[in-house]
Amino acid sequence: MASPTQPAANPGTQDLASRIYVELVGRAFLRADNTAVIKPDPAELAKLSLQLAEIFRKAEKAAGASAGPQNVGYNVELADMAKWHK
Repeated sequence: MASPTQPAANPGTQDLASRIYVELVGRAFLRADNTAVIKPDPAELAKLSLQLAEIFRKAEKAAGASAGPQNVGYNVELADMAKWHK
């Protein structure tokens, strides 16, 4: 995981984390006695946003890989490929 001083490895993950952060802050915003209070701590929300974005990207990548073409029941040997060039 990227630390608060170190950006996320993937710019797309960092963008997703910032969008998650905005959403979490908006939902955690508390208004009491005409003062704005954010509960929980915004720094903790930022850490959580980065973690959620990284987990989402990993799950997204795994789902994409499982949706790709599958080599089911085929066993192609190098000798077979050599025959294609004849």
